[in-house]
Amino acid sequence: MNAEQKSPYRWVMAAIAGLLMTTSFISLTAFGILSSKMAIYYHVSVNELTILGIDSFSIGLFAAFFLGNGGVFNTRLKTGVLLAQLFLIVPQFLIPVFNNIIVLIILRFLQGLMIMMLALFSIQLEGWFAPDERAKSLAFTLGAISLGSAAGGLLGVAFRSFSWQESYYITGVLMLVGAIIYFALAKDSPEQKKEFIQEEKVKHESAWKNPMTWVMGIIQIPLSWTLFSIGGYLSTYSRFLGYSISESGTLVIAWGLAGFAAAFIGAVLGDRLTRKTNTNMGILKARLKVMTLADVLMAVGIILMVALGHVSFYALLMAVIINGFLMMFPPNYWALPGNIFPFVIVTEGAFGMGLISNSADAIGPLVTSSIISTVGWTGVFMIMLGLAFLGIALNIFLAKSKIKVPEGKPE
Repeated sequence: MNAEQKSPYRWVMAAIAGLLMTTSFISLTAFGILSSKMAIYYHVSVNELTILGIDSFSIGLFAAFFLGNGGVFNTRLKTGVLLAQLFLIVPQFLIPVFNNIIVLIILRFLQGLMIMMLALFSIQLEGWFAPDERAKSLAFTLGAISLGSAAGGLLGVAFRSFSWQESYYITGVLMLVGAIIYFALAKDSPEQKKEFIQEEKVKHESAWKNPMTWVMGIIQIPLSWTLFSIGGYLSTYSRFLGYSISESGTLVIAWGLAGFAAAFIGAVLGDRLTRKTNTNMGILKARLKVMTLADVLMAVGIILMVALGHVSFYALLMAVIINGFLMMFPPNYWALPGNIFPFVIVTEGAFGMGLISNSADAIGPLVTSSIISTVGWTGVFMIMLGLAFLGIALNIFLAKSKIKVPEGKPE
């Protein structure tokens, strides 16, 4: 470990990255909770507004990973985070201004581009944390996806006495505060930046020619599909089953809090398993064990939501909490770029993984919104279940494959 990986400041970096992701992901579920009020303003049905708003946001989540092609943010990680926050916060204040559904779709798409922070934080925190601590550092950031979703659900319910425009402005201020705290305290690792500058002078192949980019990207597709479909449509599904707006908000909060806790549990398990090995391949296999467990719990939660969701609110609540443990997956997944790619392409590789895996962010909610009226919610969840089983199979395949990773002791 270098001096930066021993510095107490590294935990400040993890915490403020987590705070920024929390405030950023308020935009995911708050929109769903506020959609009934917004639909009246835009003169469309709640279902139509939800579909347009969530799908455009989800397509932005996919497109975001085109922005890091070629390692453009290698030595400009904070600049990348600033760009992501501008995409998120500026539209948050503009959406209440325009009474035009086309403008809403464009602004929601721009907000989705903020997901590029996943790859940026993966690389930024890698500069501050040793391999056996990386998942814990990322748990702050990735668990914040669920925590921010829970906060969005909580705020959506709390703001029932406000107009939806006022709710947007208040949440926009919260996002702005999170951004100010991050940029006031965040630092890129000087040692990592120096290494990037040196490596940029070396000729290297594109990350797209590395099979690990493709395999790792595909492995997270089941998780991404379910994560953003549930995150965007859980309140809609709850209302379909006949539960109240208040109960729907409670489900979103419970799912988010379960995911936040699961991110830390998965991170601790993954980091502990990596301490038993001193090779990059060993670290990959250790984290794959936790990622497989997360896929199993994701599948169990999906089955229970379909089988028991209509029985009672508490049965659905239990299923939602179990499903929330899918968040054991991301901290281990995003802790891996430094172990599976040569350093010179690690940023490009991380963005490549994100681009492939987040294609599900665009396709998943779009498919969900398209088939709800034809095959119903059972069909929607069966697709998620099939993908969960696919994810388990792919994890096992990668663990047994001979795909090359960097040799030598992990850095």
